[in-house]
Amino acid sequence: MSEARGGSGRNADASSGSGTGVSPEPDAGPRPPSWRALLGGLLIALVMATVMITTYVSAQHAVVARDLPWGVTGSSPLTTAVQEKISLRIHRYKDQAALEEAAHRTEIYGGFVAQSNTLVIAEAASLVAPGQMPALYEQAARAQGRHLAFKVVDKLPKEDPLGVVPGIAVFVLLVAGYLGSTLAMQRTGTAAARRRVLSLVCYAVVAALVCNVITGPILGAHPDVGSNFRPLWGEFALICLAVALLAATLQSLIGPLGTLVTVVVVFFGNPSTGGVNGTAHLPAFRQYLGPVLPPWNGTALIRNTLYFDGNAITQPLIVLSVYVVLGAALVIVSTYGRLLWWRGGKRRSPISPEEEGGIAAIPPA
Repeated sequence: MSEARGGSGRNADASSGSGTGVSPEPDAGPRPPSWRALLGGLLIALVMATVMITTYVSAQHAVVARDLPWGVTGSSPLTTAVQEKISLRIHRYKDQAALEEAAHRTEIYGGFVAQSNTLVIAEAASLVAPGQMPALYEQAARAQGRHLAFKVVDKLPKEDPLGVVPGIAVFVLLVAGYLGSTLAMQRTGTAAARRRVLSLVCYAVVAALVCNVITGPILGAHPDVGSNFRPLWGEFALICLAVALLAATLQSLIGPLGTLVTVVVVFFGNPSTGGVNGTAHLPAFRQYLGPVLPPWNGTALIRNTLYFDGNAITQPLIVLSVYVVLGAALVIVSTYGRLLWWRGGKRRSPISPEEEGGIAAIPPA
C-alpha cells in the first residue's frame, strides 16, 4: 500500500511538473506562421524590383533632349530650323572664344557660331549630342545651301573614350558606402554605436584610397594620374562617406529598414545622373531630382575634375558635404540624445539582419 501511495505521489509530481520548473514541451512557445514570413520577404523583393524597373526604364527608355544647354553667337536661320526638331535652352555669347569657354565650364553642351557657320561640340559633356546636333545642323544646312565647319572641344581621353569611368567609380563608391555602414551595424549590433562616425570616416578614406590606386596607378583608367591622384582621393572619400552616413542615419532612425530606404534612394538617384548621355537627355522630373541626391553630385564631381579641369565642382562639393555634416550630426544625436522614442525600444523590425545584408548587397545598377 505504501509503495502504491509513493508511486502515485511520484506520478502526481511528474504529471504536474509545476513544482519542478521544467517545461514538458521546450518548443511549445508560439511561433509566427511560416507563410507570413515568406510573403513578407517576397513582398520586399517585389518592392525592390518595382523600384528598379520604374527608375531605370523611365530614365533611359527614350533618349530625348529636354532644354539641352546650347550656346549661340548671333542669330542664324540654321539654329531656328534646328530648334523646330529639338528642345534647346539657348545661351548667347559675344564670340566663339566665349562660347568655347562656357562649354569648358560645363554651362553648355556646345554651340553654333553664326558668323562662321561653325558648330562647336563639347565631347565630354555627352555622347549623344556629338552625333545628334551635327546631324540636325547638316540637315538644315543642306536645305538652305550652306556649308558648315566643325570643332570638337573638351575631348574624351584615350584612357576613357566613352566617358564611363566617372559613373563606374561612383557606382563602386555608392555600394561601398551603404554596404560598409550596414555591415558595421550588424557587427556592432546597433546603428548608433559610439565612435560610429569616426569609424565610417576612416573606412571611407581607406576605401577611397583603394579605388583611387586601382583606377589610377594600376589601371591607368583616366588621364593625368599623378596630378589627379590627390583630388580624386578626397572626392572619392567624400562620396563614399556621404552615402555611408546617409545609411547610418536612416538605420539609426528606423533600424534595419533604413538599409532598404538607402538602397531605394540610390536606385532613384543613380539613373538621374544621365550617365554618358548627359542630364539634358533625361525626363524633366529627373533633371530636378538628380542634383539633390549623392549619385548625380558624385558623378558630376568626378567627371568635371577629370575632363573639365575642375570647373563647376562647387555645387557637388556643397551638396555632398551637407550629406556628411547632417548625417554625422544625426547619428551622434541619435546615439547620445536617446531621442528614438518612436521606435519603441523592443519593437521588432520587419527586416531581419540576414535580409538586411542581402538588400545591402544589391547593386544600384
